[in-house]
Amino acid sequence: MNDAPATPARPWWQPGPFDYSRAQLFLIRLGFAALLFWNIKWETRKYTHQDHPNGLAHFFDFTWLATVQPGWGLKGLTIAGLALYVVGILPVLGLLPAVFFAVSIGTLILSQGPMQHSWQLVTMMALAQFVVYLVHCRRSALKPDLHIQRLAAYWGTVVIAGGYVVCGLVKVVESNGLWVWKSPYLAVQVMKTNWASFYDTLEPTREWTQQAAQFLVDHPWFARAFFGGGLIIELFAFVILINRRWAFWFGLSMVSLHWGISELMNLHFIQHIYAIVIFLILPNIPGVWGRKPSATA
Repeated sequence: MNDAPATPARPWWQPGPFDYSRAQLFLIRLGFAALLFWNIKWETRKYTHQDHPNGLAHFFDFTWLATVQPGWGLKGLTIAGLALYVVGILPVLGLLPAVFFAVSIGTLILSQGPMQHSWQLVTMMALAQFVVYLVHCRRSALKPDLHIQRLAAYWGTVVIAGGYVVCGLVKVVESNGLWVWKSPYLAVQVMKTNWASFYDTLEPTREWTQQAAQFLVDHPWFARAFFGGGLIIELFAFVILINRRWAFWFGLSMVSLHWGISELMNLHFIQHIYAIVIFLILPNIPGVWGRKPSATA
């Protein structure tokens, strides 16, 4: 017996909340709750200043987190809230502690000067779901219905799509449209990174990595095709919103992109990979959930 009435058919190109079952939504929330808690940088003692304010740090002082470092009491409160979120009860209240610490600690860290973007995506995904539940809390605050749960999961997917498309557009804009043409220089950067890692650790990089980087330097057109393929994946990440089939297969290509970057450039975006697996791949594996993902959901 179905959990809810069948979703009306719509054109393949028109996005809409995916028809996840309650079991699929539970697993998505369970995986994301674990990722969100792990993603928060709880060790805040060393961040005693915010000399380079970023975002909310222009308006609020977050350095109190260095003095009042979240201990196991606040971590326990966060875990308890995430447990409510996972079971689908009071999700606004459940997500609140995790969203608060993810945003405040993240803002403080990004106000130190150096910027890095490996864990911002997960925070934005949590914010998106929090807003969905908050907007609909008057309708069903205690236990949101299936449509709202699907909508929250879908907006987590929207954030993934938006994050990658923006990343691709920034590359194009900042390079004045010449990013693909200039991409062979990335191969040179790969070699510099490998040598810098060697001088830091005195441990030689893997031979195939050095050979691959040298090959890209020696063959600039192949480098343009290689790095240009990654840019295409970023620019067209919005296709994951079309339906679950697109989400699954394009999600695999996104994981492949990150695997290649990790192996070749030693740049690791493990949180992105987990988010893609949780939202795009696992709930959409063809045939695993009793039927193939529909073309319109």
